[in-house]
Amino acid sequence: MGTWTSIDQEAEAIIRGIYDAEYPKLVRCAASYLKIRNDALHVLNRAEDVVQETFALAWERREEVLSKENRVAWMYSTLQYKAKEILREENKWIKRLVQYEKFYHQPADPYDNLELRLELEGLVSKKDFDLLYKHYVGGYSYQELCQETGLTKSALGVRVHRIKQKMQEQLKE
Repeated sequence: MGTWTSIDQEAEAIIRGIYDAEYPKLVRCAASYLKIRNDALHVLNRAEDVVQETFALAWERREEVLSKENRVAWMYSTLQYKAKEILREENKWIKRLVQYEKFYHQPADPYDNLELRLELEGLVSKKDFDLLYKHYVGGYSYQELCQETGLTKSALGVRVHRIKQKMQEQLKE
């Protein structure tokens, strides 16, 4: 179709037309991608959020979208990617919550184990031990720990290395 060269008012009218014609179908499609089985209001809100994000992206990229021959197909394709993005984010948080639940509700807490506590007492601070525990047992990535601690990735790497080195030296003694 070529490059879009018109003004924003025309772009708004075209995208509004797609919105009016396709919104209910896009919501049903998003619900399908999100594997929603019932029509509960709170569940359909997730599907509507995906559709709204798709239209927001369409507006941001209006020149690209309006230059397409089949604009509606672009919307459905983008909707699928947005739904997958939301599912990935939700799965990431579900995994974190499961790890959190295991860590805090089972007797796997290292400070509940008297022998381990006595062995580690004086080796490293609780803060340093918690950092190692989150990384190696909790499965936190360096990126997640960087966000939590406010350190850069290289600074965090150096800190982890020094903590492990300190523990090794003290355990050798």
